[in-house]
Amino acid sequence: MITSSITRLTLSAAAAACLAPSSLHAQEQVIPRPAEISIEKEGKALILDPQTEIVVSEDLATSGTNGKQTEPGKEAAYAISYLRQGTGLKLPASVNGLNIQAALKKSEATYAFRDRIIFSVDKRLLQQHGPEAYALQTSFVKINPDKEQFILNVKIASPKAIIPAIQTIAQMLPPAFFDPKADKAKTEWKLADAPFTVTDYPRYAWRSFMLDEARYFYGVDAVKKIIDQMALLKMNVLHWHLSDDGGWRIEIKKYPKLTSIGSKRRDTEIEKWGSGKYSGKPHEGYYTQDQIRDIVAYAAERGITIIPEIDVPGHSAALCASYPELKLTLKQPSEVPATFTQNIALDPTNEKVYEVLSDILDEIITLFPSPIIHLGGDEVRHKDCWQGEPAIEAFMKKKGLKSLNDVQTYFTNRMSQILSRKGRRMMGWNEILGHDIHGDGGGTTTGTLAPNTVINYWYGKREPVIEAAKKGHDIVNSEWQYTYMTKFSKPDLRKSYSFDPALPGLTPEQQKRVLGMACHTWTEWIPDTDELYRQMYPRIIALAETAWTAKERKNYDDFLKRVRNYTRILDAMDVKFDHSKIK
Repeated sequence: MITSSITRLTLSAAAAACLAPSSLHAQEQVIPRPAEISIEKEGKALILDPQTEIVVSEDLATSGTNGKQTEPGKEAAYAISYLRQGTGLKLPASVNGLNIQAALKKSEATYAFRDRIIFSVDKRLLQQHGPEAYALQTSFVKINPDKEQFILNVKIASPKAIIPAIQTIAQMLPPAFFDPKADKAKTEWKLADAPFTVTDYPRYAWRSFMLDEARYFYGVDAVKKIIDQMALLKMNVLHWHLSDDGGWRIEIKKYPKLTSIGSKRRDTEIEKWGSGKYSGKPHEGYYTQDQIRDIVAYAAERGITIIPEIDVPGHSAALCASYPELKLTLKQPSEVPATFTQNIALDPTNEKVYEVLSDILDEIITLFPSPIIHLGGDEVRHKDCWQGEPAIEAFMKKKGLKSLNDVQTYFTNRMSQILSRKGRRMMGWNEILGHDIHGDGGGTTTGTLAPNTVINYWYGKREPVIEAAKKGHDIVNSEWQYTYMTKFSKPDLRKSYSFDPALPGLTPEQQKRVLGMACHTWTEWIPDTDELYRQMYPRIIALAETAWTAKERKNYDDFLKRVRNYTRILDAMDVKFDHSKIK
């Protein structure tokens, strides 16, 4: 029996770190770590059963056939489906439910005694913590001397918060929730050992994972599985790298050669750059527009926005192999290269380039509702691609451009204007700021970057990025030495966890320009999803917590205990990785 005299156990990160893994309550095992957790020191276990009812408040409902708010809205409907599928329980659902006292008056005792999960909007959460904030509050309501009804109140700031809320609930349940092969009928769906309260909200609104499929194509099922994993970790942006020198992966109906030529390569270099070793087999693949729509809808249902990336003007070998008239010289390769070292750039002096890219973007924005489109801009290799080209020299003279980075700034601003006219914002890697961070002959730009452009910071000194934030540019911080999850990247789990996306030297108001953080998996040496997971995990778990959990609430020893528990979920999801990296 729960009484008011029972004390609560409220855990700080430091206190949680002192607990042995076996002593952790389900609420203490959640990743990312919630903002606030309060657990009754003793009390009844909270167990879901087939009769547990899900009740949705009217402000989370949509009109039914009779015009009344009688059907759960799309976010609530997904939550109901997700909980039913994971547990295998019936979990009847209703809008507003039936008042307990009214039920008793009508002698509907069986209905009145049902345990309930109640979803409702609490505008105070929105005001205090933003649109993704949620609170989980459990209680027991005494129906009569012999009966108690268990209530889990899921209070959300907005419909947007339903996804993080149900992912927290899912992680509290047994790992069988995530295993489609589990015997769910024999599983006890214990949510907690005692009543609890969780209040939670993210540190950053932008929590991104980048998947590079230009180098290797994985397919619809693989992408959906990654989306499921992202949602569980409360990551909400999938940055999808769909073009590079090694391949073009999206159908563009006006330019069919992009897939008939650009999506294929004869062979692939393996092991490392310049190894001289090849797989000995061709590689190809692309997504049809119908498949793209399906994946975008799948992600949106799970609270994830997909930001597509078409990488220009550099890394454009696949584009130039498909349409050679877009490159500067016929000396450049005429097919998609088998190595990952040939960085081919577009001709920024050619109006046809802007026409083609505008046409491509017309089709892309019909597929991706995201307000931002990523256009790359990294590693143009000015010395190799543009230096000494007569067309470039004449163009610089005509436009009064002083350096090759001025040329790139011209290109970037043209593309930003094209996107702006289509109602979208441009995002690009921090090379678009116009500093020669690779020492490849670009010089320093004298131009000014279009003001609405978002900077994806990955490499080089922080100072230019900090100055960009001061000038009003939004920043997504993904410093490679912390965020790369690739074969040759060095950050171990502890270093990834230590990443702080905040930039030094900014006022609190300027710090708001840091939208959040991103982590990346570049796939030059990752030919299949098993290897992809080995590179992603466990580092992506650390970075997801860094994006969500406030810096002062993080504790690495506590995190390690939770990661070791989280491996049971990954095993249930059939995600294979090297467990020895958890240290």
